[in-house]
Amino acid sequence: MSSNFLCALLILAFLESGKSNSGVSISHSRDGDGQAITCVLSGDENMTQINWEMLRGPNRTKVGTYHPHFGIYIMKEYETKVKMEGKKSPYPSSSLLIKVASNESVLICCAFITFPSGKLEQCTDISKKDVSVNKSIMKDFTYVEPEPRLGLFGNLGAMIIGTILSLFILTILFYLCRKNSCRRKKSFKIRTYLTDSPAETFAEESDDAPASQSSANGFDPSKLYAKIKKDLFYGRLWKSYQGQPKPWTQVTMASHCVGESDGLTFCLARPEDYDDVMAISQDIYGGNDYLPHRYHSWMTEPGRVVIIARRDRKLVALESGLLVDGGETVIVEGLRVCPNERGCGLAGVIQRFVDGYIKRVYPNVKIKRLTRGDDPGPEKLSKFTLLARRAVLSLLGDSEGFDGFVSGLKEKLVGSDESNSSSRLVPVKDLEALKTLLLDSDLSSRLQLPGGAIIQDWQPLKLMESNLHILARRNLTWFVDGSSEKPLFMSLHTPPYPIPFNGGSLRFNIDLYGTDTSLAKKALTAHLNIVKSEIQGLVLVHIYMHQTLWEDLKQFCEGHETVKQFRDYWEQLFLEREP
Repeated sequence: MSSNFLCALLILAFLESGKSNSGVSISHSRDGDGQAITCVLSGDENMTQINWEMLRGPNRTKVGTYHPHFGIYIMKEYETKVKMEGKKSPYPSSSLLIKVASNESVLICCAFITFPSGKLEQCTDISKKDVSVNKSIMKDFTYVEPEPRLGLFGNLGAMIIGTILSLFILTILFYLCRKNSCRRKKSFKIRTYLTDSPAETFAEESDDAPASQSSANGFDPSKLYAKIKKDLFYGRLWKSYQGQPKPWTQVTMASHCVGESDGLTFCLARPEDYDDVMAISQDIYGGNDYLPHRYHSWMTEPGRVVIIARRDRKLVALESGLLVDGGETVIVEGLRVCPNERGCGLAGVIQRFVDGYIKRVYPNVKIKRLTRGDDPGPEKLSKFTLLARRAVLSLLGDSEGFDGFVSGLKEKLVGSDESNSSSRLVPVKDLEALKTLLLDSDLSSRLQLPGGAIIQDWQPLKLMESNLHILARRNLTWFVDGSSEKPLFMSLHTPPYPIPFNGGSLRFNIDLYGTDTSLAKKALTAHLNIVKSEIQGLVLVHIYMHQTLWEDLKQFCEGHETVKQFRDYWEQLFLEREP
């Protein structure tokens, strides 16, 4: 191929660059005491998600996110001020209703994360009077670029200046291209370098590499070619051909990266990694994934370590650890691997790295604990100590029938012997009273606590004072047996939070401790009654309990058309091992 032809291609590429049929249209208008903002994406784009952000002077804060699969997420501080909607088809769009003072200068920005154009963003100043998008644009979602004002020279002057500048730039490019081509013709020589071939060098040869005979000096060009085709990350390729295998070393290119191993780079997760983490979280826990809601709070939680793994800059795995029990125990949770890497051993790689990292940074850690919702079988269980099993009753319902479901449970209690028993439940709101209750040395045996711990929303915590600070951060609601100073029953619930299930639902977790069936029914009804006004749309309720309670509570919840059993009997396993 001649150098002139290459130059022509370069010039054509230059002329075509900058053209795009994609764009974002934004409009806003006053809606009562709030502002309604609408964003529409035009062009041939695949939309991943839409981020809404607020700019006050130099400060930029995230308001919320619309994801076509995971649904809508609103940052906690804006939950009472913001309503959000989103549509995936026929054209991606999102609407935001936000309460902001009319005289306050605030920019609201919508950013579409798309392929292939990447991030497309538009902002609007809601302190100015209403800005509306042309009705024809809203009708067929065709993006119209606003016509610029060209000043004194007018359209003809702008065209002349643009043409002169373009010709000048093209002349320079053509000259440089010709000069570089001639220089390359004069200086090009073929040189051969011989290197050692460690055993790991060709461990990942391409299956379709052409067969050829090695040269007399032992160097096989076909293998090198196959390696180049398969691994475009040339830094890794160079390291493979240095003659000595390299163990993982500290990464100095970024302060948040903490090491390398098995071809992966491990870094401390940051808030800006959220989109990448969500991208690998498809179908995690059957849509019951808590991480979309909790990721940002994990970034600032005391004692929390969140590690991500990247291969060639692409995020492929995540795991987190939380220090509890006065720094002697780490609870591991959040493990996930991107879909196309699952089943290849990547989960074990990041688990080993996180174990080693936590041991180096927190040398006082002696125990690694975790909970899981499936039985991995005797072979994997043999690597752990099984501390306890808890039964789980799962219910599925919607907000329209939830109130009737709770009323039905109340009627069942009134018509049964349980309502006439002397046992009663009382709420615990005073922190000192809760501290006295949980630090009672006899509580674990009376309530038959699983493994001697409180398992709050899958996090097992020993009954010790340092863990009370962790529980205090969870905004929990507690009930306790009030019939004596030595209670025989205790329960708590986590506030409902959004999950990706069925395009966007709520998850509600209730933990029951004790074996008294009468108190268990009363506790379940009390917890559901408290949150019934908060339920919107579809809700998944998971109730964790002693195995002896499951059948009675299952029958207690039957008979309602709106709220039904979601899963058959399943268990939560509480495991531990040395890190």
